[in-house]
Amino acid sequence: MAYRFNLDGQPVALDIRHRVPRLGLAIDDVVADVTEVPAEGAAFELVVDGRVRRGWRCIVGQDIHVRLDGRSYVVRRTDLDFAEGGGGAAGNDIRSDMPGTTIALHVAVGDAVEEGQRLLTIESMKLQMTIAAHRAGRIAALHVEANATFERGAVLVSLAPAEGE
Repeated sequence: MAYRFNLDGQPVALDIRHRVPRLGLAIDDVVADVTEVPAEGAAFELVVDGRVRRGWRCIVGQDIHVRLDGRSYVVRRTDLDFAEGGGGAAGNDIRSDMPGTTIALHVAVGDAVEEGQRLLTIESMKLQMTIAAHRAGRIAALHVEANATFERGAVLVSLAPAEGE
């Protein structure tokens, strides 16, 4: 399965070559075997072709800010059509891009939120990710509970316009 990203404004293609016995990725035709090592919070540790790589990540809107081996990157998926309601955010609904489990809810129904504010934390394929608001608004509905599992494309959160809009 191939994905397209912007990495610091430059187009990058990522292809998942295999998942067993380890995750095999091709990034612009550079192939690497990757094993995740559990870490706390936004921190992560990966073993890439036998070398340990440490870093952290923060999701703000559609951007993922990554610090890895002393360098900072901004990553944004460009192959998602958010207006069509596939994965991600479309209009008022925030959908899952992959199946997973809700680890934590950071908001409640009725809360006002700002663009980029974290809404919930999910786990998918042993990676924890923070889902952030793609726009300012108010939480109209939470469609998942803590420790609930969901499928790819499931609506996780619905937003309503902020007060006065």
